[in-house]
Amino acid sequence: MPDEGFSCRHCGRRIVVPASKCPWCGQQIMVICSACKQYTDDQEPTCQHCGAALVPDRLESVLSSLRLDPTLAAIVADRQKARLVASGVVALYVHDFFFESAAQRSVLMDLFTTPPGPYRQTQALLFVAIAYLVQQGYCALGLPDEDEQMEWREVRRWDGQERSLEGALARQAALEERLAYQTLRQAVDRVVSEAMGFRFEVAKPQPLRAPGMSDVRVVDLSARSISVAVIEMARQTELPEHEEAVACRGTYALLLEFVRADPARARRLAGQIVGVVDWYRRYEADPTLALMRDM
Repeated sequence: MPDEGFSCRHCGRRIVVPASKCPWCGQQIMVICSACKQYTDDQEPTCQHCGAALVPDRLESVLSSLRLDPTLAAIVADRQKARLVASGVVALYVHDFFFESAAQRSVLMDLFTTPPGPYRQTQALLFVAIAYLVQQGYCALGLPDEDEQMEWREVRRWDGQERSLEGALARQAALEERLAYQTLRQAVDRVVSEAMGFRFEVAKPQPLRAPGMSDVRVVDLSARSISVAVIEMARQTELPEHEEAVACRGTYALLLEFVRADPARARRLAGQIVGVVDWYRRYEADPTLALMRDM
């Protein structure tokens, strides 16, 4: 079990919580001993804790043997593979990413110009999650003609936190092969819909209604609003031990690199996200829009 002085042998960064991989550089550093189920140095022939000949075990096997509640097991699993994903960092330190001074204005404020509030934060979190997946080589954005929808596809399998916007969007990208073709708008809509527990019901017409009143009434039965769903998902993402300033600088540098690599692509992506979020914003005010849903 590492103490306060434990450091990764690859990058030298301090590690507080034991894990199979260093949360900073991603290199393998420890394995789970199949005898005592504790993390131990992966280069030693015997376990540092029980002394048994080292036979690595899988985390899934350990969780199964402990019979953890599924939700708790998912949290534990996410802690083992936690990355400093962009959505988690932005949600945790949101004010560091929406700034405006005489010298500089943040890229998120440039891309999402609606007044400050939960909808703008929701748009930004979806944007940074997609930017992270593209910049880290997990997913790719197809860029057809301007009047066509952007495509969303998997490049390599996601191996980070499942309970994150990045994990949800990556799972949608993995469906692309089965779906044959998937637009970014469809992928974002599915992620948002699932997070919200999106559901509605067409109620029976009222027997007595005022002249001109519609005979169709739709009731929103969603578990939560779009803003609550997306912001909560990002805030509850398991992140590794980190320093705030370092995490914010690294995340903002990733966003700048993504935007500067192709400003037109960034603005087009922002526009697609605004379109999805705006539909749900209007739906929350008028649930009858669900009857004309064409996502």
